[in-house]
Amino acid sequence: MISRVAGITGVVLAAALVGATVWVQPFTSRPYLHTNLYLPSGKFVQQASLGYRELASDMVWFQAVQYYGGYAQSQHDLAYFSGLIDITTELDPHFVFPYIFGAVVMAQDLGDFERGIRVLKRGMQNNPSMYELPFEIGFLYYTVARNDSAAARYFDLASRLPGGKERAGRFAAFVYSKAGHLETSMRMWQEIALDDNEQPYMRELAKHYLQKLEREAARRNANTPATPQKAPPTRGENRNDI
Repeated sequence: MISRVAGITGVVLAAALVGATVWVQPFTSRPYLHTNLYLPSGKFVQQASLGYRELASDMVWFQAVQYYGGYAQSQHDLAYFSGLIDITTELDPHFVFPYIFGAVVMAQDLGDFERGIRVLKRGMQNNPSMYELPFEIGFLYYTVARNDSAAARYFDLASRLPGGKERAGRFAAFVYSKAGHLETSMRMWQEIALDDNEQPYMRELAKHYLQKLEREAARRNANTPATPQKAPPTRGENRNDI
């Protein structure tokens, strides 16, 4: 009975700590508060959960998703997003999707490519057989850093892991194709957006980034001067009239 009460108390305390992050959201639009000062550490939440680490991780992950949703609706910035992802993955190092979603948002929305890669590499260390993690590193190296050789290297690594041969091999082929970088990036995001087996959060994210690339492509086309049409030859210039 005592252990059960202690367990429930730990979960309630962990939930209270997670819920407390909501109170700081209105302040995150202030640039000088871009800090994780108000977030508990993963180790602290882990101790407070009294062994319910996975449940606590799910709670923090739910908070992170809601927090990103608020950002998507222009309610606040993403000052606390990276901290929420760190807590989630510290509590449950084998929860793979937060590494992926978090890294993409860090690289794309926060403009912190290096941190996104570090998150994915930490995920690889904790989950060495999951092809999705090196696959995502390759994806970000191509779409964000425009580093074709690094992208191909990680796609190749992903293709050697269980379940990764088909998808990673196909994306490696994208990298080696002669298509332009913008067009290839759009093709990669489109494949993720249309993949029924992909996580719904990731599909929505892919649609968002695909729309951004489509707007960029439209701007490029609008700024490209039209190729002047060659005037038809006059009668005197026609060889058949000579």
